[in-house]
Amino acid sequence: MRSLWIPKILLALAFGNASAVIVGGTDFPEHASVPGVGNNLHLSGAAVLDRNFVPFYVGALYVPLSVRTSDQLLSGLSPCRFNLVWMSPALDKDRVKEYWRKAFNDAAGPEQARRLTAQLDRLLAVFNGATHGQVVLFDYIPDAGMRIYVDDRPAGQLPGVEFNRILLSIWLGTTAPRDFRTALLANLDGK
Repeated sequence: MRSLWIPKILLALAFGNASAVIVGGTDFPEHASVPGVGNNLHLSGAAVLDRNFVPFYVGALYVPLSVRTSDQLLSGLSPCRFNLVWMSPALDKDRVKEYWRKAFNDAAGPEQARRLTAQLDRLLAVFNGATHGQVVLFDYIPDAGMRIYVDDRPAGQLPGVEFNRILLSIWLGTTAPRDFRTALLANLDGK
């Protein structure tokens, strides 16, 4: 897995550019406007996730300035956005679901994965495949759960703090690829 976190994001943030960083050919702005939260989520970091040395997707993490560590974010008490842009060629529904099932099970561990099977099935129902350039937004709001948008259209809502902590752990937890996780948390002091 290679990380494309580019130090020029610090310059862009310092000078207030509309586009804070370009990673994997995708522009990520400095702020994200999330319904129910507003425009107070700031870009923490962005990176490309590779599978078998081929770019699979690019992701960017947006958090409030009050979030200083990944543990604080993974507590489930702070809103955030994970912006995913598929980079791989078209993937059929079965391959996309296979990816999410494996990533979730790895992040959860066997016991939690079994307990959260119904919620995982609801997540899997959101995806009917993936195409290159397709944008998936995961907006977590503690009181509402995880709202998922596919190409700007509402695709699902997943309540439950435990489920959503595991979903975020796919990118930020101990089983996440280290370079990818580090790049996403680049602007958090305590990482």
